[in-house]
Order: sequence, then C-alpha cells, then structure tokens
Amino acid sequence: MDKLKLVEAAMHELGDVSAQELSSFIAKQHGIKIEPMFIPIFKASIRDKLRLDAARHAARATLELAQPATPTA
Repeated sequence: MDKLKLVEAAMHELGDVSAQELSSFIAKQHGIKIEPMFIPIFKASIRDKLRLDAARHAARATLELAQPATPTA
C-alpha cells in the first residue's frame, strides 16, 4: 500500500487528529515511517482528490440529464 493510501486509511479510522498521531499510528499499524511534516501534504492531496471526484461525478450527472432520450423503435 502506498503512503497516500495509508494516510487516507488512518484518517478514516482515527478522524481529525494531529500529524504526529497519524504518523505514529501508521508506524505502529504498518511499520512504515512517514514524517509528520509530510502529513499535511498527504491530507491536501486527499482533499483535492475527493473534490475532483465530486466534480467529475457532478459533471457526468449534468451530461446525463442534458442528453436527449433516445427513441425506442
């Protein structure tokens, strides 16, 4: 599992905790050390990914509503 996924999973499990707590949790659970100073970067990347996914979903929904219904023969 890559570090971004580890941070995302830890955030999901622990909620809104400090970077130090996330770093310690990941080290204990997975044996992978992530420096606390990098955790905010991972958090920002995760937030951006969620925003992008939501925008894509909204755009697809808008396109589906805008397409005319195809007549059946």
